[in-house]
Amino acid sequence: MGNQRSVVPIALVAGCLAATPALAQTKSSATETATASSAPAESSLTVGALQLGAAANLAVAAFDIHVESDSVVYSYFLKNTGDAELDVTATVSLPELQASSDRHQTWVLASNDPDNPVGLTITSGGAPVTTTAQVHAYALGLDRLAEIKAEHLPLIPFGVDIDKRLAALATDAAQRLAALGLISLPDAAQKTPATADWLLSVVRSWHEILPPRKTTPVVIKFTPVKARYRLGKDSSQDLEEIKDEICLKPQALGVLQARLKANGAWMVTDISLADDGPSRWLGGPKRTLSVQKPKPDAIVAFCGMDEKTVGKPAVLGLAPDDSEEIRVVIFEPAGT
Repeated sequence: MGNQRSVVPIALVAGCLAATPALAQTKSSATETATASSAPAESSLTVGALQLGAAANLAVAAFDIHVESDSVVYSYFLKNTGDAELDVTATVSLPELQASSDRHQTWVLASNDPDNPVGLTITSGGAPVTTTAQVHAYALGLDRLAEIKAEHLPLIPFGVDIDKRLAALATDAAQRLAALGLISLPDAAQKTPATADWLLSVVRSWHEILPPRKTTPVVIKFTPVKARYRLGKDSSQDLEEIKDEICLKPQALGVLQARLKANGAWMVTDISLADDGPSRWLGGPKRTLSVQKPKPDAIVAFCGMDEKTVGKPAVLGLAPDDSEEIRVVIFEPAGT
């Protein structure tokens, strides 16, 4: 199993989103300030970088990431320097999904398709790529996919569908699944329902065919599992605490804090990206990054940003060399 990546947003302010989309996962939160009356705040997960098999004549010529509020594109330019066609295995890991009892944060998915909950599409040389899904559901470290399917349970371990199915389970079936570590039984004393305890892991794979003496663009597009939260008048200290993490410059920090001090607010989109190069390749090219502003007055922050582009519709930059993940934060003025 791969490591589950997540980004916990700025210590959450009292004014979280008033409405949360139906397909959401609650997760444990480091935030202690959220109150029981607050709506859940969305948090982010990362779609993994392209992974490739090795070949003597294969090189990664370039790697570009383009970010919009509702769309991320990883573009890889793979160069076959030899005289023969190359056929290598390629994979992309989707975010691992697991339910939690904490209601203060949620993960919101693009769809309820367990094989592809982020709307992943891939093209190679401009042509669509057909991928195969390797799906696993781990409980207590064991793959229990067959047992879940035998009970006709939804594979995504959170949301309305799984809640209904678990509530309708016969007692003997529920006890059998609990013994396998797949579910937690309802607790009448605590007034908690049954919950799914498995971790859903999905890897999409395909054969990447690279013609000789050519550079082939491989484009991976998906809907990000992003964080969305609101910053209000009491959030100035929260900005101070995370300014170094997202390389927020003094001028931008001043604009953000000035609006908060004037009783204004910011709506924040917080996206975590995989910026490591394909596996087995050391010393690859610089990862270029472009972030499209949703509105002209939006403020973008990420490490490696080119300060000359901060006022333009698309903010450009280079991912830091010492990271395998980069955090992009977009601030939009919000009503009070």
